[in-house]
Amino acid sequence: MITGIGSLPFQDVDRALDLIFTTCPDIPFWPQLPKRSPDENMYSTFLEHVPCIKWDREKNTVFMDTQDTEGIEGFYEDVMGENLDAFAMSEKVAPGFYRFLERLKDISHGVKSIKGQLTGPFSMGLGLKDEKGVPVIYNYGFFDIIKKALHMKAQWMIKEIRSRYPDKDIIIFFDEPYMVSFGTAYVTIGKQEAISIFNDVINGVDAIKGIHCCGNTDWSVLLGCDIDIINYDAFNYMDTIFYFKEELRGFLKRGGKISPGIVPSSDAVLDKTVDDMIGLLKRFRKNMEGLSEIKDEKSLLITTSCGLGSLNDKEALKAMELLKKLSEI
Repeated sequence: MITGIGSLPFQDVDRALDLIFTTCPDIPFWPQLPKRSPDENMYSTFLEHVPCIKWDREKNTVFMDTQDTEGIEGFYEDVMGENLDAFAMSEKVAPGFYRFLERLKDISHGVKSIKGQLTGPFSMGLGLKDEKGVPVIYNYGFFDIIKKALHMKAQWMIKEIRSRYPDKDIIIFFDEPYMVSFGTAYVTIGKQEAISIFNDVINGVDAIKGIHCCGNTDWSVLLGCDIDIINYDAFNYMDTIFYFKEELRGFLKRGGKISPGIVPSSDAVLDKTVDDMIGLLKRFRKNMEGLSEIKDEKSLLITTSCGLGSLNDKEALKAMELLKKLSEI
């Protein structure tokens, strides 16, 4: 089976959905279009209505003002009261989500699962800075706001999908590009603390839960989380997750699944063929031997190596074409 990571380079929501529904009819996903608006980038979309968040519209940036505590008390009241509507994404920041839900009815009879996504806590904590330019992940009190907001927004997304399509499984990916920095001098977060950060957000999320990381990292961290799917960049870093064999074996034994991002999400895609992708898929299967037998090829979830939002239209179309061809073979 195939699905996408989330972002596409188009300006038009319906064009994005046409491509998604044609390419990924079994597991469609809602599109984020960062080139359409800065409100659709990986930070702004999921920080709407979160206290202390400020937008610099001239620079198209967002930061957390820890000097402005207005709204924090009400925020925690909404969290404790499980008021999910207080954490809704508006159509302004997520037009693709609303149009997706509206148009999904046209193909819903053939849909096996519905995928959504949001930025994960590690990447949000490192990418979002306070008013002094310090990553908010190091301010434990204010980072708690971010973690709880992400958990509640995931739950709101699930509620909205399930209210319209109650018979479909829901997959939620937490996107974690900043995990490539884990273990470097830039990040002073330890392994157990990182696992706790993920579990604080993921636990209780009422869906199939995945983490997407589009680079190399210390895979023992993600393999130690309470997660169902790990999706990784198998095009550029095919073998790296298999260096952690014991942790990987334990993850698979607990029922976890590894989802390879086979199709490149860079301009390299223009030079690739479906035979190249099949070769990578065979290599992945070879690596899995002795760890977990893939009994049913259709149960393997294949994606692009990352989101396609930074590509041009031609590159994104080629990537989705390769995904579609893989699903047809």
